[in-house]
Amino acid sequence: MQNYVSRITMAIAPAIMLFMMAVTLAGCGGSSGGSRTGTLSIAMSDGPGPGVTAVNVTIDRVEAHVNSAWIPITTAPQTFNLLDLVKNEAILGSANLPTGHYTQVRFFPSAATLTNGTGVHTVTIPSAVRTGVKVNVDYTIGPDQVTTVLLDFNVEKSIVLLGSGEFVMKPVVPAVVKVLSGTVTGSVTSGGSPRPDAIITATYTSGSSYAIGTEVNTSTSLADGTFKVWALLPGTYTITAIYTDPVTSATTSATATGVVVSANSNTDVGAIPLL
Repeated sequence: MQNYVSRITMAIAPAIMLFMMAVTLAGCGGSSGGSRTGTLSIAMSDGPGPGVTAVNVTIDRVEAHVNSAWIPITTAPQTFNLLDLVKNEAILGSANLPTGHYTQVRFFPSAATLTNGTGVHTVTIPSAVRTGVKVNVDYTIGPDQVTTVLLDFNVEKSIVLLGSGEFVMKPVVPAVVKVLSGTVTGSVTSGGSPRPDAIITATYTSGSSYAIGTEVNTSTSLADGTFKVWALLPGTYTITAIYTDPVTSATTSATATGVVVSANSNTDVGAIPLL
């Protein structure tokens, strides 16, 4: 009997070894495929508005739309003074998410105030905005890839003063993948002195990123006359500065033409004197 058992064991041993090798190889094959997630960070910058000294906004959560589903980036409420984001962006949240094609991100503002020369004002947030501000994104994230999507909260266009004196949030938020976009900086002067509160407009004049003549984004010069325009895809732009005197309503303007913007870099146009 013992010899019989030994013969049986010797006969099936090769099959057992083949089975164990197959299981081991299958396990190795699964791990060699690498990570099936990528990292998505959501950053926010700001284009300020004339006469505005602070805009405090509370954002309850941020989500991304990938593979036909909304996935949370962060669910921790955060409050930002958007004017702190004029020259340096802030990260709203970052998370490891499934790889795939991302079509939108959305954020949920719950409260906002605006401060100007007349005081601090509550900004009304319509119910449609409370359900999420959706911003289009067109980008595919691969395994182990880190991607930052930049949302530029344009205060000058996003917060509207009604005839009733009420401030209402109507978000205008351009979005770009940060490494694919550039910025433009400079300063506005009048008679050799800095000119704050000039409206800065970036208009696309050459390239394939937008239709020619598209007003891509705006900003406002700060107290020291400097400005920064965010979220510009590569190409050639005309930068226009327009200042309206609050007392006389007279306007002066200046332009910088042929401004070339490259991906993941800043173009400084220097001083733009109003005429």
